[in-house]
Amino acid sequence: MAEFDLIERIRKAIGPPGHGTLVGLGDDAAVYKPPGQLELITCDAFVEGVHFRRDYVTFEEIGAKCMVANVSDVAAMGGFPARAVLSICVPPDMTDEDVDALYRGALDVCRRYGAEIVGGDTVSSPSGLVVSVALTGSVDRDHVVTRAGAVVGDAIVVTGALGGSEAGLRALTQGLPEEGGVRDAKRRHLTPVPRIAEAQALIEVATPHAMIDVSDGLSSDVWHIAEESSVGIALDADSIPLAPCAVDVAERLGIDPLELALASGEEFELVVAIPENEVERTAEHVEAVTGTGVTCIGGVVGAEMGCTLVRPDGVADLLVRGGYEHLSE
Repeated sequence: MAEFDLIERIRKAIGPPGHGTLVGLGDDAAVYKPPGQLELITCDAFVEGVHFRRDYVTFEEIGAKCMVANVSDVAAMGGFPARAVLSICVPPDMTDEDVDALYRGALDVCRRYGAEIVGGDTVSSPSGLVVSVALTGSVDRDHVVTRAGAVVGDAIVVTGALGGSEAGLRALTQGLPEEGGVRDAKRRHLTPVPRIAEAQALIEVATPHAMIDVSDGLSSDVWHIAEESSVGIALDADSIPLAPCAVDVAERLGIDPLELALASGEEFELVVAIPENEVERTAEHVEAVTGTGVTCIGGVVGAEMGCTLVRPDGVADLLVRGGYEHLSE
């Protein structure tokens, strides 16, 4: 494929600039007029063989998931996604149709959550596909939520259920047959959903002190809140909501489903620290508005930084960081 022909093909797929974007794809840089809010900026890179394998994922799913990861980051800050720049390093065995499919997946996510692609880059790659997405967002000054505000006495709540993405990954890599919860687990891994609506519903009735999306795994991401807030967090093992498909896959593999729930990355559920007296009304409101459940899984228990997992017998163990860690040996 020729580079400039490919760029023009992508430009036509993306379409004309949206509201507030003065210059979109096709120039040296995009030009837009910022809204009267604070701006968010996030970026992620996705590497074949690290984040995905083409033997079990489609190009459309790759494009969608790369965009979802960035939209989820914006959700975790209390904002709305706006404009994305998407760059791809194209290996020799990718076709024009493959690139079309990747952009189709990314554009579908943008349309669903109110964002647009305004630029990017296409370069050759000697081996392996690399996708890089940078995304801006907007957020009201009073609604910015970081990882750093949790205080002693807060409850720790989580949206949805956990373990499905890791269960799906293991089902895919181990070739589990399409039966029981396996199909749903694979879907959870390949087509995750960012919690934009859930974050906004939560902000409407609660006072979120800290928030993070589950991208690396609950056992890792809750540590980020503890470290950035300089607090101690205790999770109740029995309260962590397990996705039914994760329980099914865990039984088939002979492992503890809680292990999947703690380690499961790319879930994109939200972990939030809110005042304990707001838990009930928050859960009721978020579920009523979005259909997504909210579960209290622990609390902020002290000013000494750290995370523990309280077992059913009452024993509190140090919460071991799980999930995937880049650059680890």
